[in-house]
Amino acid sequence: MLKDYISEELIFLEVESQNRPDLFRYLSEYLQERGYVTQGFYDFLSRREDNYPTGLELEGYNVAIPHGDPEFIKKPFIAIIRLINPIQMHRMDDPTLSLPVSLLFVLGLDSGGNHLMVLKNILALIQEESFIEKLMAVTTPQEAVQLLIQ
Repeated sequence: MLKDYISEELIFLEVESQNRPDLFRYLSEYLQERGYVTQGFYDFLSRREDNYPTGLELEGYNVAIPHGDPEFIKKPFIAIIRLINPIQMHRMDDPTLSLPVSLLFVLGLDSGGNHLMVLKNILALIQEESFIEKLMAVTTPQEAVQLLIQ
């Protein structure tokens, strides 16, 4: 199922970003230029993350799963971003706390019924410490795609 949404052009390894707004702006512009999203994606993604944080504290790594609204999605996708230096994101379970996040799965899904299934699949994967370790060690987008679809 994830293979339908993952593309090598949406795997970002060794990304340098100072903060969440800069990262979201860069990603939104990239996605818009390639026809994945429309103009309001950045604003929605930022507002949604402010109101419903997606940071998760896991064994060894912290992950975030921000997602956009179908209104702004032209072509469904999952973008994976691995940061050189973590950025602060608020925790899903306690929005008053923040944590340093090194890995993001950004979901851009349309209004089809797959949204919850995709989220469930990603949550299952990231709860496996060995999967996260492998994803943090890949050196090419091709390796990341293979890991995700196996």
